[in-house]
Amino acid sequence: MDIIIAISRKLDAEFGEDCKKYIDQVPQNFETPSFFIQFLNLEHVQQIGKRWKITPLFNVQYFPLKGASESANMSLKVQQALKDIELLNGSIMLARGANSEVVDGIGHNFMRFDFFLQVVEQKTFMESLRHYENGERWGIVGEE
Repeated sequence: MDIIIAISRKLDAEFGEDCKKYIDQVPQNFETPSFFIQFLNLEHVQQIGKRWKITPLFNVQYFPLKGASESANMSLKVQQALKDIELLNGSIMLARGANSEVVDGIGHNFMRFDFFLQVVEQKTFMESLRHYENGERWGIVGEE
């Protein structure tokens, strides 16, 4: 997913590549400090017309080197770092409704990124148009 890649790239830029990033799962002997980017859920709400507002929710977990106080200090830094992310196509997404909590020494940073989708119907256009005036054929548009 583009958003997960964008989050990972932004974390690299802000905290360096020394801080590991895990996406699908955290391995048994993972290194700290590290981040685990977890997709939690997806909400979609129909808008006027054939548009949909899509809101995925992510939990960017921070595993500290030194304990819960480090996780608490990192919460605001993570929220500030991820206030906006850049997708691979260059689009900028803004985080909405960011909040954090520390549970069992691990920082949980919840972030939402809204975007819109529009259903586009495939239309069939006429292949050619014949023009007649007073029974005389004047030509076919698109033909020579």
